[in-house]
Amino acid sequence: MKLHPAANVALCLLIGGVTLSTAPAALAQQPGQTHSPSKYMYLANEAIKPGMASTVIKNESSQVQALRTAKAPVHYLGLIDITGAPRAIFIAGYDSFAQMQKEHEQTVSDTKLQDALKADNATEGPMLAQTHGSIYEYRKDLSLRPDVDISQMRFFDMTLFEIKNGHHQDFERLAKLYAKAYSSVPDAHWAVFEKDYGEGSGSVFIAITPLKSLAGVDQEMLDGNNLPKTAGADQLQVMRELGSVTIKSARSDLFAMVPQMSYVPDSWLKASPDFWGKK
Repeated sequence: MKLHPAANVALCLLIGGVTLSTAPAALAQQPGQTHSPSKYMYLANEAIKPGMASTVIKNESSQVQALRTAKAPVHYLGLIDITGAPRAIFIAGYDSFAQMQKEHEQTVSDTKLQDALKADNATEGPMLAQTHGSIYEYRKDLSLRPDVDISQMRFFDMTLFEIKNGHHQDFERLAKLYAKAYSSVPDAHWAVFEKDYGEGSGSVFIAITPLKSLAGVDQEMLDGNNLPKTAGADQLQVMRELGSVTIKSARSDLFAMVPQMSYVPDSWLKASPDFWGKK
């Protein structure tokens, strides 16, 4: 996993070309527990060259095994795209920058582990077309039923919104209207994050819906079709008009969890060895 954070936090994230971040609260939970997202989310995006996805997964699996052997105090989720150009994303969370630095420094003090990670990163480099990282801040006020048991999730439905200049508050209003409209839909849920660092910071939001299976997408489609009945025509018209003047672009993609690329707590492996224990 290659993370390239913003310059003002690079010292605590980037040492010797290998970066890691602290375990998100959602990953620290025990299986069977629901938990809110961490305050901050680091999202690393790796564009994979054609035909190299399986090799990238194998190399990332080697890094995960090195971390597990060293009992490193870091955890993250690795996902591969189902839609869009070939890419892998890695998601890690933390509740403060200070906490991230403290746990990262514990990890980089293990020289044997760092040597292993550097070697794996050097191997993986030629397989990637581009890498970049972003830091997002969790927006509870724009989210709907965000507490989930991440250990039971297998897919992410992710939508990235680019906001027009000067319409930040309009988007916040729009997001709250959507949350209100879907509040009567029992299965509707998502977490919204605002980009604080990285390309487009200040004008980019991302909405993430974790899913147990792709049947959840079928339910999302059904809920969307039924929205005129639950929200009302007037409210939908307001949402459409506000969206047209607020959103510059929006893109949705599906991602699948890849256990071989994810460094998760031992408790997850014990609870679901058939999935999280895959080699």
